[in-house]
Parts: sequence; structure tokens; C-alpha cells
Amino acid sequence: MTPIFTLSIVSHGDADKISRLLQSLQQHETPARIQLILTDNLKNNLPEYDPAPWSSLRILRNEKKLGFAENHNRAFEHARGEYFVILNPDLIFERPIFDDLLKSLLAHKADLIAPQIVDETGAVQDSHRPLPTPFELIRRRLPGYTFKPSPPDPDGVIRPDWIAGMFWLLRPDTYRQLRGMDEKFFLYFEDVDFCSRARLQGMKIIVDANIQSRHDAQRASRRRLHYLYLHTISALRFFLSPVYRQVRRL
Repeated sequence: MTPIFTLSIVSHGDADKISRLLQSLQQHETPARIQLILTDNLKNNLPEYDPAPWSSLRILRNEKKLGFAENHNRAFEHARGEYFVILNPDLIFERPIFDDLLKSLLAHKADLIAPQIVDETGAVQDSHRPLPTPFELIRRRLPGYTFKPSPPDPDGVIRPDWIAGMFWLLRPDTYRQLRGMDEKFFLYFEDVDFCSRARLQGMKIIVDANIQSRHDAQRASRRRLHYLYLHTISALRFFLSPVYRQVRRL
């Protein structure tokens, strides 16, 4: 039986978080409809999980650390579901949302959809934003900066320039048409580039603010110089790319 959803989740030493995420999925979704693909970026950090609840379960164990794009592109090669879903390991499901997301995707004739992401207090996180600029990246790190979420339309839908890759739901054909994520990026800006290329092809990306999922942001690039360096390199690569020049004209 073909699963409805293929879930791709990448672990960077996140075994405890993934266990909580899987528990919440079993509690609020229908595991038998889910093909679960877990990628252990540290090779042997994830335990063997019980495959019984799921349509199927596969763990990809990397010999060396790979980037966000390459990990999900590799997982996609094994995807059999009618829809491809990318999830961060530190998400928590507090209610069923897959069916609502699917209905919204179809109703709004969208190509990629995400829920509104909130933290444990219910505050909206900056998981969807306008097209970034070099000045905007600097401004976000200045004292006093406050994220102001875009207001939804009367149907509760937000149409941002890009959606962070912590939670995406899309058709496999959409992912395939865009040739997956660009592996030249490493940990940052893969999602910005992917959404920008989707928009350049006339695809519609939306956030449904009526549907929410919980996430606890890491903000590693603000705490560790190595991640800040990777963030800066990926940002420069994007800002110097033809995709950025083209999407700015939209």
C-alpha cells in the first residue's frame, strides 16, 4: 500500500528530540499512512526504532556529515509517499495537522505549504519571511530588532517569499521539478534558494496560519562562530547568484 506521506527527518545528535517527535506523531497522526525516513548524520547516534507503527521506516546512516540539502535530497530518493514532508527534529505535534495541510494545499492550489510555527508559549516564530537582503541580515542582529509576522489574508493564508525548511509539505513532482535543494549551500539558505526557484517557475508557496506546529529554535549561528561563518558563506553565495538577481525582479 502506498503511504500518503513520506517524512524526512535529519538528526545531528538529536535522538531524544526525534523520540519526542515520533511519539507526538503517533499520538496525533496515523502512522500507518506514513513512510518514515530518518537520517543519522552522526552515523550511529540514532537507535533502531520499532518499525511496526509506520507504513515503513528506514534509517540512513551517514559515513560523514552532510549538509541540509544533501541529506534531504538523499532521503527523497527513497520516498514513496504521495506527498513529501520535511520536518525538523525539534518539532512537536500537539494536534493532527497533516490532513488540514493537505486540504489547504489543494484548496489554494499551492505547490508548497507549511503551518504557522510557534514556540512553547504560542508566540509566532519567524519561519516565513520576505526575500532577504544583505542589510536585512545585519539588521536582524542589531539590538532592538523584533520579528513582525506577516498578517494572513481573510482565509488565514500568508504568501511569503520563502518558508524555512523546518516544515514543508509538497508533492514529489514539485521537489523533482526543482531538482531538489541546491547542495552548494551548507546548512543555510537552501530553503531560501529553493523557494526562490519555485517562485521563478510560477509556483505558489503558502503558510496556513490556521494550522500550527510547535518548534524550539536553536539559533546556532548566533552562538557559535563556526555556524556564523557557514551562515555568512551561504548568504554570500545566494546574494551573488543568478537566482537572487532574478527573484528580486518579481
